[in-house]
Amino acid sequence: AATPKPIHIGILIPPTGANPTAHNLTTAQEAGRTGQDGKLPPLNSLLIGMMGLALVALLVSVTVCLWKRKEMGRCVARSGKSRQPSGSPSPLSLSKGLLEPNRYTPNPQYSACSAPDTILVPQLPRDKLCFLQEIGEGCFGKVYKGEMRREEGQQPEIVAVKVLKETATREAEEDFMREVDIMSAFRHTNILSLIGVVVRDEGNSPWMVFEFMPHGDLAEVLRSNSQQFWKPVPGLAPLTKDTLMSIALQIAAGMQYLAGQRFVHRDLACRNCLVGAGLTVKIADFGMSRDVYTCDYYKIGGSRLLPVRWMSPESVMYGRFTLESDVWSYGVVLWEIYSFGKQPYYGQSNEEVVKLILQGIMLIPPEDCPQVIWDLMRSCWKTEARDRIRFTDIYARLKKAYEELEQSPASTSVPLPPPVPILPQESRVNTCNRYQTDELTSAPRCCAFSVYSVGLSTPSRMCYLCVVLENQSDIKILKVNMQNMKCAI
Repeated sequence: AATPKPIHIGILIPPTGANPTAHNLTTAQEAGRTGQDGKLPPLNSLLIGMMGLALVALLVSVTVCLWKRKEMGRCVARSGKSRQPSGSPSPLSLSKGLLEPNRYTPNPQYSACSAPDTILVPQLPRDKLCFLQEIGEGCFGKVYKGEMRREEGQQPEIVAVKVLKETATREAEEDFMREVDIMSAFRHTNILSLIGVVVRDEGNSPWMVFEFMPHGDLAEVLRSNSQQFWKPVPGLAPLTKDTLMSIALQIAAGMQYLAGQRFVHRDLACRNCLVGAGLTVKIADFGMSRDVYTCDYYKIGGSRLLPVRWMSPESVMYGRFTLESDVWSYGVVLWEIYSFGKQPYYGQSNEEVVKLILQGIMLIPPEDCPQVIWDLMRSCWKTEARDRIRFTDIYARLKKAYEELEQSPASTSVPLPPPVPILPQESRVNTCNRYQTDELTSAPRCCAFSVYSVGLSTPSRMCYLCVVLENQSDIKILKVNMQNMKCAI
């Protein structure tokens, strides 16, 4: 009988052996052999060619899709202006190479919900800056008023320079770097502008250079305009109902911008808002507030110091910070504005404040607080985060209320106190008692305060005149009958 010829069936066998790149087409009957003459049949060659082309086409399609997806992500990030670095520096670069060019990390004080992209921070030469005076100091850093010379012959620009101390901890260094990262991404009228950075060099710490806000933080400006602690602020007119509403509106505009960028501030408070010329208010986070306003922060469960008096229930309970928790904080900021800088829940310890927040006990409205503001506060303090008002709605309602206030026949100013009475020196010495307080040792030579500040206001209030002695450490108190006058402090 004639021996039947083998039938070649085209089957691809994955390459094996020492040479994985050798592609062999075999038959089911004879693996490793091609044919009697050592050549592939025409049909098998055609199949190999077609499958090879299909494989190449598939790889090209996958590559193109991945590339397009990556480019689309970059475009979305750029359109949202969420420009943060794509990578984090190593621990070595944080500890020894802080603020080296192109090495940044995200900021925990702010958080972003969108993907980061590249960020450009102008680097400034150290010799172009000179310090004029210190305007703030904390445990790990200082802020100076300074001058920056850009070009020869140009007028120097007044700036604020934040300098990290040599004794700063690694955590403080990381916060410093993160603040550079975040602040450089923002461009808004009511957000503090970062001008540039001076990178670390041998023997010198890094610096951050900001626009200078001559009137300092909003909390101090508000307290200076209160009836209890009144003192004129050079360059600023006394606050009125109009200007209080304007302050609230400007902060709402800045927060609406941040929310639009999907950034969560986490520490919105009047101490973190700065006041410039013409009562321009800008949201900032110099990172100094934890040092200067120590009593406003509280450590929960061994974590970082947290601003519990401004925190939402979910932030206190679970450490969860969102755009909605920023809305809660904004409600507390409104309370600060209309109470002229009082500390929220004053008279309560931080532990007691935590309990009050978790029990759903809200702040009471400040004296003479407009109804529209009180309604906004309550809308910000809904227990469920999803029920809280949005910053776009806050801004819209405040803008409408502000326009209506401007169109009213007369805008009522906040009542100003009378001048502080000055008594003869002998009267001060003979009739006053010794009194010491850290709060008043830095007061002017003569100041006045009343029992109203401790909640004992009566129709015929008694006021006191305090006299700071030459050594600035002793304060003497003299009771003065001022029944027909309002106290200056």
